[in-house]
Amino acid sequence: AHIMDATGSRVLVTGAAGFIGSHVADECLALGMEVVAVDDLSGGFADNVPEKAAWVQADVRDADAVRGLWREHGPFRFVYHVAAYAAEGLSHFIRAFNYRTNLEASVNLLNEAVLHDCERFVFTSSIAVYGAGQVPMTEDMVPRPEDPYGISKYAVELDLAAAHEMFGLDSTTFRPHNVYGERQNISDPYRNVIGIFMNNVLRGEPMPVFGDGRQTRAFSHVVDVAPIIARSPLVAASANETFNI
Repeated sequence: AHIMDATGSRVLVTGAAGFIGSHVADECLALGMEVVAVDDLSGGFADNVPEKAAWVQADVRDADAVRGLWREHGPFRFVYHVAAYAAEGLSHFIRAFNYRTNLEASVNLLNEAVLHDCERFVFTSSIAVYGAGQVPMTEDMVPRPEDPYGISKYAVELDLAAAHEMFGLDSTTFRPHNVYGERQNISDPYRNVIGIFMNNVLRGEPMPVFGDGRQTRAFSHVVDVAPIIARSPLVAASANETFNI
């Protein structure tokens, strides 16, 4: 597909001190974009933020802080919304936190994107929207999320579709699947089995396998994911589409 020139485009990357977000910020810079990187450091590390990005520590759950991003650093041609708290099983027990962090924060960003005529809102959803038993997962399936985390991600997808119909905001949604790689937070006991296993090995502890041990699971390395997310708004045909990645 034809890729438009991004040189000099000012973009916002949320979750840029985190795992996937920092890699997306790297890839945006490599494409010649001017990156404003935002994170609240609740799960990420400032060292992950690329040196050439303009770094802002802020919580996107705070609507005033989000307005301040546009007022002080905008306007943004593209918004890459990668910030989230991704703990599916735990989300049953932190419902309000989950919806504030994964849904309400997304709506704060979406509102500003609409008000300031953002060209494309790129959203990292999750394979969790499909729910259990829907395999192989394909983009034409109707999602049936089974936990608050998946529900919040799918709600943002639906809200983006509504914003396109009402206000003409173009978006691209990605549903990543068990991403691993450099800069992953391996100290979080609730996210990503590869990080959990790595942490256990470093501590000299066993790596527990649940079930009968014969189940299979697919994983994607971040270098196969982040460049595609970064390039997506430069491909006209990706507007208002959803991709498993």
